[in-house]
Amino acid sequence: MLVPDLARGVMLLLIAMANTRYWFSPDPTASAAVDGIVSGLLFLAVDSRVYPLFSLLLGFGLAVLARRFVQEGVDAGLDRVAARRRAVARLRGRGLWLVAFGGVHALVFAQDILGVYGIVTVLVAGVVTTRRWRVALVAGGGVCALSTLFLLAVGPESALERGYGAAAGLLFEEGVLGFATSLALWVVVAPATVLTSMVLPGVLVGAWLAGRGPVERPHECRGPLAVLVLVGLVVPVVVTPLVWAGMDGTGAGARVLVAWHQGLAGLVAGAACLALVALVGSVRGVGTGVVGRALTATGRRSLSAYLAQTVLLACAAGVSRLGGVDSLALVGQLVVALVVWSVTVLLCRLAERYGVRGPAERLLRQLAAARG
Repeated sequence: MLVPDLARGVMLLLIAMANTRYWFSPDPTASAAVDGIVSGLLFLAVDSRVYPLFSLLLGFGLAVLARRFVQEGVDAGLDRVAARRRAVARLRGRGLWLVAFGGVHALVFAQDILGVYGIVTVLVAGVVTTRRWRVALVAGGGVCALSTLFLLAVGPESALERGYGAAAGLLFEEGVLGFATSLALWVVVAPATVLTSMVLPGVLVGAWLAGRGPVERPHECRGPLAVLVLVGLVVPVVVTPLVWAGMDGTGAGARVLVAWHQGLAGLVAGAACLALVALVGSVRGVGTGVVGRALTATGRRSLSAYLAQTVLLACAAGVSRLGGVDSLALVGQLVVALVVWSVTVLLCRLAERYGVRGPAERLLRQLAAARG
């Protein structure tokens, strides 16, 4: 399907932008003005926006898988209740393996998100398969409330903390202890993230969208999609800096603004990003051009590309440290992110050309099938 694959391919660039900071510290000699502009752009367009979008796509994919699994069960002679039960078990098995993938990834990158997505998959499998949207509304609303309260409690300074160089410090300076520390951090943070982020609500919204048209037939929904882009992306990018400029960053108003921006507004912005990609995807021929084919090939291998980005970023940080450089200006970090993403896109396009599936996707499917 064009829109989900296209969205995954594009948003992997934003993931690279978000994750590069964990491998490099800011250069203290860089231009403060330029770094301030870049930091502001990351705050507006990347922070707490990328993962909600992928949550929407995960939920959409789970709903599609659930329907397919149920139909396979019915075709195999099961009644619909038994078919749904088996579909739930298969989705949960997939989620558990995704948690295992995240655990391995977390040995070198404590900020891994696969574990969070795996936990959420296990939690929502039954709701998504049986399409109990009232339960989904209560669960999603509850997590939204918890997330907002958490962000209000920790305040702007903690909510906006970016952890520059954290992954590189553990990997290159702590030795074996660094692997254990990284994994221990992930074990604590991943479950907490389920309750303090927009991932679970995003997954449920994405599952609800499946079959309703905007993703599958965007050319029929251009008006509502354009409104969502305006409300979720354009207006906040203009209004938020103006409101923030009138605050000193420490009062109750700043707490509320940051809690809104990093919380529910992030989910709306993620949906708006998906709407923007859907609008682009509704243009005839987008998926058949050189860029479109490369991005969709990457989207089909998003799990492999995500893991490959960590490998490439770790290599880039390691090589730079061997050269005596462990800090980069934020502009330089964005350049690294762009190069890393471009390499993964090229590799995925080559894999598509020669009919090679993503290795991580293939392994996950085999493991989940064997368990089922």
